[in-house]
Amino acid sequence: MKNVDIKIDPGDLTRLNNKISLLRKEAPRKLSTNIAHAVKFMENDAVANAPRDNGDLIRSIGSEVVGMTAEVFAGVKYAPYQEFGTGSFIDVSDAVALGIPASTIERLYKGKGKREVNMPPQPFFFPAVRKGFKKLLDGIEKDLKQLL
Repeated sequence: MKNVDIKIDPGDLTRLNNKISLLRKEAPRKLSTNIAHAVKFMENDAVANAPRDNGDLIRSIGSEVVGMTAEVFAGVKYAPYQEFGTGSFIDVSDAVALGIPASTIERLYKGKGKREVNMPPQPFFFPAVRKGFKKLLDGIEKDLKQLL
């Protein structure tokens, strides 16, 4: 998939940043562990819910965590079309729920109109990311309660 910036509700982002800052000061190893667990959860959930055909999409899903930086990806070119659908079936609601404007997704993946293909969406990636963010926030809150 192409890189897409994800926007989170500003209030949630502020809350998350405050908690991350506190946890970073108090227990950097715990924060790094929370990030790693959340990212692995996202990867596993995306794999579990990805459409199954020849297995290329599933094999292309991966993640990488380096310290406090993490990335989850689907490496095949057709992943966004599986995620959002094509033609009259395009549904970007899962990405919009993460704060990505629908116009951004449609601009990147709408196609060139050379042929009409109407494939229904089979969301697997963005639902996993949304659940993973929740898992990250829950883990940070749990660690902060233990520390405080």
